[in-house]
Amino acid sequence: MTVNNTSTLSKKIVKSSIIFSCILLSYLTISFSLIFWPTKFPFSLIHHDVNNSNHNGPLNINGQHMTVTARDGKSLYVRKIGPDSQRVIVFIHGIATTHQTLINTATQLHEATGAQILLPDLRGHGFSQGDNFDVAYIGQYEDDLEDILLHLTSKTNVSSKGLYRHIIIGGHSMGGGITMRYALKDNKPDVDGYLLFAPNFGEGPTQRKASGDMAGNSPILFNTTRMIGLLMLNTIGINHLDSLAIMYFNFPPQMMAYSYSSIMSAQPIRPDTTDKALLNIPQPLIAIIGQEDEVFLASAYPSFIRENSALGSVELINHADHMSILSNPQAIEKATAWLRANF
Repeated sequence: MTVNNTSTLSKKIVKSSIIFSCILLSYLTISFSLIFWPTKFPFSLIHHDVNNSNHNGPLNINGQHMTVTARDGKSLYVRKIGPDSQRVIVFIHGIATTHQTLINTATQLHEATGAQILLPDLRGHGFSQGDNFDVAYIGQYEDDLEDILLHLTSKTNVSSKGLYRHIIIGGHSMGGGITMRYALKDNKPDVDGYLLFAPNFGEGPTQRKASGDMAGNSPILFNTTRMIGLLMLNTIGINHLDSLAIMYFNFPPQMMAYSYSSIMSAQPIRPDTTDKALLNIPQPLIAIIGQEDEVFLASAYPSFIRENSALGSVELINHADHMSILSNPQAIEKATAWLRANF
């Protein structure tokens, strides 16, 4: 190679490096501008009935409660509804709530089926340890669910009573989304079924289209601008800012600020979307959702599950919305019938 050719090649490399650096700098500038763009909070204080427990406070563990130590050493609280049984349902609460939202639902299911219902508090919620409404990495919620299931299977292995012959997992809203993420995991403890109430399936036909900014008196704010910026950083492998909040719930006595990593852990995300999760589930599955659900598109669930699930079924409940589905008598009856038929 001649000196001139070497000089020309060096100039091209330098030029390419400068162009790449300028593009990267512009990309990062846009990302950080979006992330730290000032946000207005048009909140008015409503929804005073939401319970916010202190997950760092003392808790007297007895027969109705237990704790499970997660793989990072954090303590996860679990409420037990009913005595030990051959059938157990691990049922996860939705966003901006705790296990207490599900106690009435769990009690009715236990009384109707005899199954024991276990109600965990997600980390950073209720009595479970962890940073408020945040996870250390995307996917930590389903890892916590796996740790709870490993605890149950180890308990079964040392018991002579034949406990937990059937383990069903499920949840409401965000809790349902976490179970779908669990279904995508490799080398996980097997479960026998999935019981979902108004599950968050994430991107797909069940997701309602955005309708613009929320009303000024809404207690919920989603920081779309910050989320786009964080998505841009994650696309190039930068996740150091994932603990920044992108979704806010102004439910007195506190404002709950959910991090990017928490929200992204609440449902399957690309490339592993819910259709892949459903295809990965050979066990019986049921999704129960209110016809008047204001969060998700109820009418899209039947065809979506039918097309992607081998043993999946859907029950659409009249006169029920996203939260009232949990206490709707017909919803409880459908869940009970499904449990009796399959387990």
